[in-house]
Amino acid sequence: MGPTRTLSLGLLGCLLLVPWLHGQEPAACAWGWVPFEDGCYGFFPRELSWRRAEAFCQRFGTGTHLASVHSVEEHRAVIALLSSSHSSEDSEEEEDWDDGIWIGLHRPLGSRHWQWSDSSEVNYGSWHRQPGPRRRACAALQDAAGEHGPTGGSGSLATMSPATSIPACAALQDA
Repeated sequence: MGPTRTLSLGLLGCLLLVPWLHGQEPAACAWGWVPFEDGCYGFFPRELSWRRAEAFCQRFGTGTHLASVHSVEEHRAVIALLSSSHSSEDSEEEEDWDDGIWIGLHRPLGSRHWQWSDSSEVNYGSWHRQPGPRRRACAALQDAAGEHGPTGGSGSLATMSPATSIPACAALQDA
């Protein structure tokens, strides 16, 4: 096996989806989590491989997975939440997330098709391939400073090889 690239990241993002009833106010997010539509995002400093990031997210409860992104609006919101969370950190040890934050998009071994770790439909396609000869099997949200993406330069989603990185998690809870 060749050398693996280590991603310098300082955030672990977890998305906790909470089923809210129609017509009622959303349930409050746990301390440290930020609400968005039908879920709550939380970010934690961890640097993990994609598989370990998925396992970490699953520890938050039944149905918890790396986050899936299904629209331009959700993509923009995740970038904004990550940027907001990162800029509010007081820790000098907090690293930039320029190299990416793991999301649930991956290509299982032996498959040609990408899928979300939460089994939701892959219905959003703002993905950009990373340059390089290695086959990519996992995806990460990147802060791409003016490069590309639906946020007008403030972020993109790109496929990455499974080195260490920071995840973004998603969970469905029982009603």
